[in-house]
Amino acid sequence: MKLVVRPATVNDIPSIVNVSSSSTAGVEIRGFTAPEWRVTYSSSAELKKEWASENRLKDGSEVVVVEKNGRIVGFIVFKMELDYCYIDDVAVTRDEQGKGIGRTLVAHIENVAKSKGCSLMKTDTTESAEGIPWKSYGFWTKLGYKDTGERLTTKWDFKTIPFVRYLK
Repeated sequence: MKLVVRPATVNDIPSIVNVSSSSTAGVEIRGFTAPEWRVTYSSSAELKKEWASENRLKDGSEVVVVEKNGRIVGFIVFKMELDYCYIDDVAVTRDEQGKGIGRTLVAHIENVAKSKGCSLMKTDTTESAEGIPWKSYGFWTKLGYKDTGERLTTKWDFKTIPFVRYLK
């Protein structure tokens, strides 16, 4: 299996949208995500509106993709802040989940962060109104990210669970 991790380009937008729509079932995410997030990453036209230049979105976030045998099978969205790196999203097609692709993307971004002098990583997942964490909770803990113990209320029917990881 040959994986290539690289900065995304505007030409990758259709593949990014495909990864997003094939990473989870619609019924699976109900109660765990903001409606507008799904719109941005489920429509090439909407994502293109958010694209600024190179692999950057208008909010300053960067997008990196991973190819397996020439096909984009995952992406990660992250943003370098002054003293930390925030991972906003990681998505891998369902048929490629559990094969180390998400781990490869996160390791790549951690290395980018380290190379820029960053020692703190932040991300989050969500928890349903019933207190059930989204399936990525286990992914983040396996990668050494620590649940801060906070549950941040959102304007929707779910809470955000912040995670941190200190890089060595």
